[in-house]
Amino acid sequence: MRLLLKGFVCDGTGEPTRRAVLIDGGVIAAVEPEIIGSCAADRTFTFRDEIIAPGFIDVHGHSDLSLPAAPEAISKRGQGFTGEIIGNCGLSAFPITDRNRDHLRELYSAYPVPLNWETLAEYRSELARRQVRLRVFPLCGHNTLRAAVAGYEKERLTAEDLTAMKRQLDRCLRSGASGLSSGLRYVPGCFATPGEIVELMRVLAAHDRAYATHLRSEGDELLESLRETLDCALRAGLKRVQISHFKTAGRENWPKLDAALELIAAYRKQGVDIHVDRYPYVESQTMLSVILPPPFDRMGDGEITRMLQDASAREQLTASLRAAKKAADWARLRLTGAGAPEHRKFLGKHFSEIPRDPAELCVEILQNDANRATVSAAGMSAENLRRILALDFCMAGSDGNALNPDALYGNTHPRNFGTAPRFMRMLLDSGVSLGRAVRRLTALPAEFFQLGKIGRIAPDYAADLTIFDPETIDSPADFTDPTRPAHGIVRTMLAGTFSA
Repeated sequence: MRLLLKGFVCDGTGEPTRRAVLIDGGVIAAVEPEIIGSCAADRTFTFRDEIIAPGFIDVHGHSDLSLPAAPEAISKRGQGFTGEIIGNCGLSAFPITDRNRDHLRELYSAYPVPLNWETLAEYRSELARRQVRLRVFPLCGHNTLRAAVAGYEKERLTAEDLTAMKRQLDRCLRSGASGLSSGLRYVPGCFATPGEIVELMRVLAAHDRAYATHLRSEGDELLESLRETLDCALRAGLKRVQISHFKTAGRENWPKLDAALELIAAYRKQGVDIHVDRYPYVESQTMLSVILPPPFDRMGDGEITRMLQDASAREQLTASLRAAKKAADWARLRLTGAGAPEHRKFLGKHFSEIPRDPAELCVEILQNDANRATVSAAGMSAENLRRILALDFCMAGSDGNALNPDALYGNTHPRNFGTAPRFMRMLLDSGVSLGRAVRRLTALPAEFFQLGKIGRIAPDYAADLTIFDPETIDSPADFTDPTRPAHGIVRTMLAGTFSA
């Protein structure tokens, strides 16, 4: 079917102009002046003041298992995303072996999807079988890769382990993985040495693929962690590095942004193409287990739940949390995910608002199911957010999942439904031109991650489009009502087919 779209076209490379887009068989056939574009078509759609843009690309998502469970991808398509880079923060749905399968089954137990694949190719086949409504570009997760070879408890790798990891990574990249991600704050990524990362980066460099990293620290040791990653890239000869959800976490670390930007600028001058992604919120979200003191901080979530079945372990952790956390700490931690109904009634509330001892409640939630326990933390600066979004190498990353409002799997951060429109609104309100704002959500991520013929409105490119109203685009979603639909997203199109 030949479709003709008329209106203001913002092609991902420049400012909007009145054009016509001819689509044939899921591909853009022509982009022409409107008078010429009135050629024969099966259907014609005319948009007055709305913008016809390439489909938005979420450069940092976690829909690896939520997409098979919710293939309609309502939360993504509803905010204008037609594509997502998955497998972030070191966690991907492949490669799977006997060493990591049981752990991944525990981790993804919220989703009614059997992990009956091993390779990227088999995972792609499962997505195709379930007819997911989102174009996905998987990264290979370092944590999953490491565990596939050496499990989750082994801290020091042998030379044979590292060689096996490199071979696995090479196979993933040859199968079409868009790069490697790491989550150096999580088990087992936290055990990795710089030497291990350099060796894997060398495999990436040979394939000219990108490395995306959740830094070892985004707060107290932000600068040291950033330098570690960029030094590794230089040593490996790796050209492209993505800093995931770039932030300065904790009020005491807000002044570090200038030094972090200077560090990025210095390494860019040395030839490392560094980009960052960010969600337009000042509350982060992560696993509840990351707040735990030793020895629990070096355990996987499943192991934590198993250990807390013992009363003495619960008493030990409760006492440690009471000693380590002040009232102000609990006041900034908001519960966003929990496994048991008696805990889910507290979702969206800060621990300080819940009429329970926060340390005891925390331990109880983890004892029930640490894999589903998530928190958000209000530890970021609104001014630093504004400055980060102003960077011309900053792209939109939701750090969220593809969800359906009536059947949520997992967390309830408003970024799951509102990242793209809020990102766009903040750019436009800050004076960024419409063309430059659209580029940040479309052509820029497609170019940086080498995603092929998407991200632009041009002949022979995929007909993935987002039509939006630049006057009203925004998100009303918040922690009280995180699934509220975005404003200003008129329609999305994937491979020539409009969303319902």
